[in-house]
Amino acid sequence: MSGTTSAGLPDAFTQRMRELLPVDFDEFLRSFDRPRVRALRLNPAKLDRARLARLLDIPLEPVPWCPTGFRLPPGVTVGGHPAHLAGLLYLQEPSAMSVGEILAPPAGSRVVDLAAAPGGKTTHLAALVGEAGLVVANEVVPARLRSLHHSIDLWGARNVVTTRLRLSELSGGFDAAVLDAPCSGEGLFRRDPAAIREWSVAAVRGSARRQRRLLADAAALVRPGGVLVYSTCTFEVAENEQPVAELLGTSPDWELVDCARTDGLDPGIPLPPAPTERTVRLWPHRSCGEGQFVARLRRVGGEDRVATAPRPGRRTEGAEVRRAWQAFRERTLPGFEAPAERVHVHGDRAFLLPERPVPLPVDRLARPGVPLGRLRPGRFQPDPALATVASPADAADPVRLPADALAAYLRGETVEQPGDDGWVLVCFEDWGLGWGRRSHGVLKNLLPAAARRLAARRG
Repeated sequence: MSGTTSAGLPDAFTQRMRELLPVDFDEFLRSFDRPRVRALRLNPAKLDRARLARLLDIPLEPVPWCPTGFRLPPGVTVGGHPAHLAGLLYLQEPSAMSVGEILAPPAGSRVVDLAAAPGGKTTHLAALVGEAGLVVANEVVPARLRSLHHSIDLWGARNVVTTRLRLSELSGGFDAAVLDAPCSGEGLFRRDPAAIREWSVAAVRGSARRQRRLLADAAALVRPGGVLVYSTCTFEVAENEQPVAELLGTSPDWELVDCARTDGLDPGIPLPPAPTERTVRLWPHRSCGEGQFVARLRRVGGEDRVATAPRPGRRTEGAEVRRAWQAFRERTLPGFEAPAERVHVHGDRAFLLPERPVPLPVDRLARPGVPLGRLRPGRFQPDPALATVASPADAADPVRLPADALAAYLRGETVEQPGDDGWVLVCFEDWGLGWGRRSHGVLKNLLPAAARRLAARRG
């Protein structure tokens, strides 16, 4: 990377920003020397702000544009806290929370998240549409798909399926879509030095070409009357307002909708004749977050791309897995609702399909719903995702460990725990946390390695 400023930023980047911010450029530049703000978004299906603040024992300062978003005090970390591992919160950069709030899908909507990893926007959308809604989370990179699944599992979402498809392979007819497009990442400069090293003028041009193509593909997935939110974490007009203006210029079926303004949400850069000032920009020197761009578009006409009807599964398929799951549920989770018609079997694994039908054949999905578990020799082994979806009220024998035993469990250790042999749901307060298998008064630990690593980093 050629010459940099004293702040370590590329000269070409600072020159562009000076042109965009002629009045407060110096303040913008100074923002890169300030520590970034850390925040969380609570899970409204599980608790409210007051209870989360008591559990974490910290004050929670609201993020202005997100009713469920809260800033953490400087120096405070909650990653790996039992509340985190039980899906009561998601750690998310404040500006990124604006995307779901600007989309604002009504409860029960069918939404597609088109570049979903690591899962912040997916879990946000899942909370907004509720269990009667559906989120199809698409991620084409295998490693990122694994991180997406990890986030969904911690959150405890029943209404999410994942895909690993090109946008052109997805069926349309969605009520709403989110395209948080891959970009040059300028909004990440303050928190990620690698983003600075990888930046170049050529990278900006390449990103802009890719974004125009992705935006056109995303638009085809939305039904007439539906909404598309396009977002990036860069400051470049070529990656933000310009692709939106080009879509409006070539697609008369789309209009740009004004976004609700609140503290920290500034108008976009005008590019006449398109009304691109209706978009939103978040600047790091004017808000509590990093750089973000968001545009909300509505499809006002055109034809719908007909959604592919799901293929009916053969009810005789996986009979042994179904019997093992049913026996496990009756013995261990008698209060857990899992209608037989929504239990899908793939190989030795069982999944709970969402309440709302998915507009794709089940064999096109990377994951068709909540992983319930898999058949092992002589037993059904529950999936970690089932623990955060279930609650103590669902369990025949919920286990709430004392503080020292809970800490040992989170480290992956076995703990003494009297009672009958068999599977038990280990809980944190009123929420499922993980699984243990009790044998002769000892609880064998089945907390996933990723959760143990999170807990270990907390100390």
